[in-house]
Amino acid sequence: MEFFSLYLVLIITALQFQFILAPLPNFQEDQVTEVYDFVIVGGGTAGCALARRLSDSGEHSVLVLEAGIVPDPALDVPALASSFLTNPNYSRTYYSVPQQNAGLENGGIPPYKVGRTLGGGSSINSMHFNRGNPQDYNTWAEITGDRSWRYENLMKYFRRSENYDGIFPSDQHGKGGPITVSLPKYVPLLNEWLGAGQFLGYPVADPNGPQTISFCPAEYSKRFGRRVSSYTGYLKPVLGSRQNLRVILRAEARKIIFRRNQAVGIQFLQDRNGIPTDKVVFARKEIILSAGSIETPALLMKSGIGPKKVLNAAKIRPIKYLNVGQNLQDHISARLDIIINNRSLAFIEKRDLNPKTWRYFNEAGDGPYAAYSGYGGQAFISTTSQGNQTNVPDVQLFYLASSGISGLFPERSNIQMGDGEVASSVSVMVANPLSRGFLTLNLTDVNSSPVIDFQYLTHPTDMRVLIDGMEMAMKVFEDTPQFRRLGARFPPNLFPDCEHIKFRSRSFWECHAKQSTSSYWHASGTCAMGSGADDPLAVLDSKLRVIGIRSLRVVDASIMPTIPRANLQAPLYMIAEKASDMILEHWRNT
Repeated sequence: MEFFSLYLVLIITALQFQFILAPLPNFQEDQVTEVYDFVIVGGGTAGCALARRLSDSGEHSVLVLEAGIVPDPALDVPALASSFLTNPNYSRTYYSVPQQNAGLENGGIPPYKVGRTLGGGSSINSMHFNRGNPQDYNTWAEITGDRSWRYENLMKYFRRSENYDGIFPSDQHGKGGPITVSLPKYVPLLNEWLGAGQFLGYPVADPNGPQTISFCPAEYSKRFGRRVSSYTGYLKPVLGSRQNLRVILRAEARKIIFRRNQAVGIQFLQDRNGIPTDKVVFARKEIILSAGSIETPALLMKSGIGPKKVLNAAKIRPIKYLNVGQNLQDHISARLDIIINNRSLAFIEKRDLNPKTWRYFNEAGDGPYAAYSGYGGQAFISTTSQGNQTNVPDVQLFYLASSGISGLFPERSNIQMGDGEVASSVSVMVANPLSRGFLTLNLTDVNSSPVIDFQYLTHPTDMRVLIDGMEMAMKVFEDTPQFRRLGARFPPNLFPDCEHIKFRSRSFWECHAKQSTSSYWHASGTCAMGSGADDPLAVLDSKLRVIGIRSLRVVDASIMPTIPRANLQAPLYMIAEKASDMILEHWRNT
């Protein structure tokens, strides 16, 4: 009997391999590489974390296909990181169709940048670490009908990702996780920012506890002053020491391979010494897309999963009609330039980055080189109520104690300043935008960048919230002793298109917003999870499985039905941690 059972297992195993490895049309034998249990498309913020967790037990083989390369070590030095935002070796820039209500100082085409390197956005971002509001995740639970997405049920995943080294209560945080979260000592004008918030009646609170209306220091994914990305925290410590984990770089996924309604492989283009080569890899268990909110929906549509009108227009054979590429959300912010009269308190790159501060950075893990261009304080505020009357903000403020960030927010050359004055700025971000954009395939070349329309500020509530937030932000600088002592003032006439409008009227702020707005590079929602096959807006179920397709999941920011009130790095680690549990549990029971 034992012999018969063993024989049966061997037969079933052989049949599984035959199914996976049977010849496929249009692919030659030398194009087929290997077979893995899990193939992850994209080694970004979520992809690296997921690969680590799926490979931890040693029971499953994992392959990561990453279009980029290994991050430059200089990216781990915060003060140097922004210089890589224009480097195509480490980042990729997409352009939306012209917007009517945003980025008009740049022709209405705000650039959207993503990481194109291991670690993805976590390797090039500003390292801000914010979990978001509990209501964000409770809304996901309501949309999906799955209580496991409620905030209290996600806390274990937030904690699991963290190695907390901050100043707030430890019961909200994790220790020993891959991502160190810390608060640097060198934060220009942080005391003034927090004091101004308290003067206006706001408490100082933990930005990564249950988010409340408050002024906060910014916490960062940094250890000893250096960046901790998904790559350096999750993947790098184990890469090369595990036989069940492999990464292929410069590998651009082109198409998902299906057998009927099951995803079984990925066709990808591998660049070797400038020579692109078609390759195919297969998965015994699952294909997992972690290519981000732009490339994941584009890959699905190129493979035959998407809206009927898109697939028909692109002449792509349909596999499944789903709402792919819709529901595009992003955080949009207006920039207010603020002049102060004390240059010694601000971050000035040419002055503060020098051999002395470099030595201090290496010795103490702090100082100007540990700062991302003067970022410091932040706040979560509500435009509909003050103080603690509600714990759900609709605006997030970021204070930048410098005149700009290379590759992100350039200095404005037309600001008139006196001797001893210096420019700083505050970004006013709509935390829970109601505007929805979309992306679709480029019909001229489906393998080129998709056509993106963010539809920024097209919902009237978003513009109202933004204007209210700008007016509230001005109170920080004009109505508090902390900034009145610094002579804080707002410079007029930055934009010629607004000069004919009454200065500081609501119409003026609307004009200023349309000119100065830019993306915070938090695209999400383009493969949203929902309640299942009967939900017309859903692409995924609550287990992150593509509806109607076997062995295909999505694990990145595109799964979010609504965008959290936060930078997306911390939520993505939570999603990857939760996804790994769901995937491993499924295969333990299968």
